[in-house]
Amino acid sequence: MFKDPYEVIYLENHVDPRGSLFEMLRFKDNNIPGEGYIYCFTINPGQVRGGHYHTKKQEWFSCVSGRATVYIEDKNGYKKNIVLEAARPAIIYCGPYTSHSLTNESQGTAVIVSYGSRQHDPSNPDTFKK
Repeated sequence: MFKDPYEVIYLENHVDPRGSLFEMLRFKDNNIPGEGYIYCFTINPGQVRGGHYHTKKQEWFSCVSGRATVYIEDKNGYKKNIVLEAARPAIIYCGPYTSHSLTNESQGTAVIVSYGSRQHDPSNPDTFKK
């Protein structure tokens, strides 16, 4: 199981003349809850996404193109900045009550693939601004 409030796991990148492949979310091997959803988002240069926390939902983030800095703060005020970049595959876990935002500090668009353990429900939101 992943450690609260966050954890970074560097992934094995399989590279050959055709390109590269890495496995981001191994549900069974990493005990990841299987009732959520996978989603993808982009961050334009100089822009920030997130700036919130969830009380129930857990999230995992991986950068598949470009580079983004993830700013994390847990409910006790512990802060950490972690760089995600496609050139060094990793996945960041953010547990409940862990505030997170992602900033693209590069010149190109950053592409992030994520998994949320609970699907977003507009009638019962679990997203709170930091």
